[in-house]
Amino acid sequence: MTPSFAAFMPALGLLLLMGLLAWGVQWIRKRTAPVGTGQGAELRIVSQLMVGPQQRVVVVELDGPQGPVQLTLGVTPQSVNTLHTQAVPVPAGYRQAAQAAAEPATLPTIPPKEPRP
Repeated sequence: MTPSFAAFMPALGLLLLMGLLAWGVQWIRKRTAPVGTGQGAELRIVSQLMVGPQQRVVVVELDGPQGPVQLTLGVTPQSVNTLHTQAVPVPAGYRQAAQAAAEPATLPTIPPKEPRP
């Protein structure tokens, strides 16, 4: 007794459905994953310039332990070379605001009301 093709249709349909579901989950995760969610420093591409068919100069900014740093990188298919490193100056007003935000807030005290006669 030979099994007919119709007997395998539910199994093939289920296999196809599972494959499409796996592909859809991967596609959604790729589309919704935020950039820079690694455990290391935050990394932002500031600008990039194509200087050849496969060569680029890229400026990236990362949050280092001493503050933001910009790196100018030469990128080729074989290597990535650091061309320049520069600390990004942080405005003085920003530092003062960050220090004030780090300190515990003190609320003004309101004197109690005197009872009415």
